[in-house]
Amino acid sequence: MICNIFVFRALELHPFSMKPLLRRAMAYETLEQYGKAYVDYKTVLQIDCGIQLANDSINRITRILMELDGPNWREKLSPIPAVPTSEPLRAWHPATPMTPDQGGDPSGHHSPSITEAIEEKMFEVLKEEGNEYVKDKNYKDALSKYSECLKINNKECAIYTNRALCYLKLCQFEEAKQDCDQALQIDGDNVKAYYRRAQAHKGLKNYQKSLSDLNQVLLLDPNIVEAKMELEEVTRLLNIKDNTASFNKGKERRKIEIQEVNEGNEEPERTSGDISTECLAPEKGGGSSFGTLEHSERLEISMPTNAYEFGQVINAINTRKDEEACAHLLAITAPKDLPVLLSNKLEGDTFLLLVQSLKNHLIDKDPSLVYQHLLYLSKAERFKMMLTLISKSQKEQIQQLFDDLSATPNHHFTLEDVQALKSQYEL
Repeated sequence: MICNIFVFRALELHPFSMKPLLRRAMAYETLEQYGKAYVDYKTVLQIDCGIQLANDSINRITRILMELDGPNWREKLSPIPAVPTSEPLRAWHPATPMTPDQGGDPSGHHSPSITEAIEEKMFEVLKEEGNEYVKDKNYKDALSKYSECLKINNKECAIYTNRALCYLKLCQFEEAKQDCDQALQIDGDNVKAYYRRAQAHKGLKNYQKSLSDLNQVLLLDPNIVEAKMELEEVTRLLNIKDNTASFNKGKERRKIEIQEVNEGNEEPERTSGDISTECLAPEKGGGSSFGTLEHSERLEISMPTNAYEFGQVINAINTRKDEEACAHLLAITAPKDLPVLLSNKLEGDTFLLLVQSLKNHLIDKDPSLVYQHLLYLSKAERFKMMLTLISKSQKEQIQQLFDDLSATPNHHFTLEDVQALKSQYEL
């Protein structure tokens, strides 16, 4: 949005014309010239104090100016012009001549059209800003932008599903569910709304409701791979929850806390990986050799015998981000068993934790074991998918691990072996 010469020309002819003032104020705000925008919005409110767009903008810009200029921010503003008493009446009087771009009609009822046109433009600007914040993983500011959008237009489904994504990332599951409910009232077949509500139910540990929403997603679009994977995960969590209830009634059984893990793209229009892994609470179980994660000082690791037990152990470790415990787990796990133990549950957080544990705790002690684990990790299901999801900095950590491996003399593998394995990691 550009404040062009026509707006200035219009204000030269009519200094207190509502539409040009609003346009210029919006342009100034977009250009981050907040002081000038504030003055124009204040002038608009002298003409008509009921313009909601101007009121909301004043509140928003006031906060920004206070952050930028401190408590004396008003002293840095240009003087706010006093609107003549007759101006408000003249600006909106039905007899005022209409110009073609005002889109009015001969009856003179043009003010709603002007306001709607301006608010529609502001809606698009706010929506785009929200989307950019999501791309930058700035979910709090994105949420604020989407909320401002809904003040202008609360009937667009995409804004609710985008804001639900932000709530999921911020672990506000109830709010995410409510936004999805609103979206489904507008569009009863919205796939994103069902998927993100399933994620919200999962975060709230309402696994049965999550399953129901995921089944609805696949009913609407059977080709969504993420929904299929999520369905498997939620089914597993539901089974664990049911089994835990049964075990607590009978014989006490060793149990490990479960950490739900998700990883994916943060684009507002994507469905994969909507929940942040940092905020998903572990399942509460009975007695455990690991103890309660929040209170135990050290995890006790024993060798898992199957993929289910391995998944419980690695999730418990991942909850604590305990590289030392992960290194111990890898030290007692045969590398050739790693693909089977990981099954189809390899996630981004787990992948990175394995690499960091090998790099920071095992490379100096047993480089041969590190090489073998890297070799068999590359054979795990979803390995190639993980390579597409990791960030540049994470890839640099893997590169450093291979550099350390290349610099460590060992008769169990050659430099050619390391170079060949690096190609599997797309380095």
